[in-house]
Amino acid sequence: MSKDKEKRMIADTGYEVKHAIHVGDCEILVAENMKEPNGNYYFVANYTDNGLIGEYSQCMNGADYLKIMKEFTNRLNNQIDKAVSEISITNFQSEPITAEQCYPHDYGQSIDGKVVVIKAEVLRPEYRRGDRQLVLVDGGFGANANSRGNAVFCYHLNNGQHTRFERYEVLGEIKELPEWAAERLAVIKNEHESKNQTKPEKIVGYTLTERIQVGKKLFVLGENPNAGQKYVTWQHIEGRSGYDLGHYFNNRDKALADLYARADKERENTQPYKSHKSKNRDDAR
Repeated sequence: MSKDKEKRMIADTGYEVKHAIHVGDCEILVAENMKEPNGNYYFVANYTDNGLIGEYSQCMNGADYLKIMKEFTNRLNNQIDKAVSEISITNFQSEPITAEQCYPHDYGQSIDGKVVVIKAEVLRPEYRRGDRQLVLVDGGFGANANSRGNAVFCYHLNNGQHTRFERYEVLGEIKELPEWAAERLAVIKNEHESKNQTKPEKIVGYTLTERIQVGKKLFVLGENPNAGQKYVTWQHIEGRSGYDLGHYFNNRDKALADLYARADKERENTQPYKSHKSKNRDDAR
């Protein structure tokens, strides 16, 4: 592979990434373009990626390298503070869970609906904790027995956040749930039961099968097997009529990922410990 192909570029802007550090739900990066016509050779931005869409936000460029680097370090420190605050809210278990605490991982068995342990090494360093490893599996092709797919959708037991892992990232089914995890599992299952008791609603031929309320916004997933694009995610804002901003898909896993990405973005924007920033897309594990 040539040196040019190994370079990480900021889309087609001509800026090459020189420094990038990922902490929590966001990557902070600095890039350089010594051919920038206005002399703004240096660039700093936040980058997020939910597995479907990558987005640069809070972009800033300039001619003063030290000013850009100061902005870079300030944003990095804000991300560190944010991650510390996030972990402190649900500080259940810092010790990682090991293979000895799990049943051997058997690909011939379904893990759908089970509590499994994610391998610590696939998590970001700040999240290599026992309370981040435990998840409740909630579908995905990879959750099935002897599946050719890998996607495993699940809920983190510590905070209820929905996410996706790959089947090969699962360490195994937990043998004995810690007390805190058993309590959190009961809460999540009760929420699911309440959601499933909701009467199905149809919008322009799509049956709403999933709902996530975040503050004043409701995010939904609709399914219509007869439509050209069988799945759609919408948002509804309290006080307004109807649903808008539809994202359409032919793959249910991608639609689910989009639904939870939209909800996670809104949740992150409304969290009390969120540092001030402009609108951006968010995800993370």
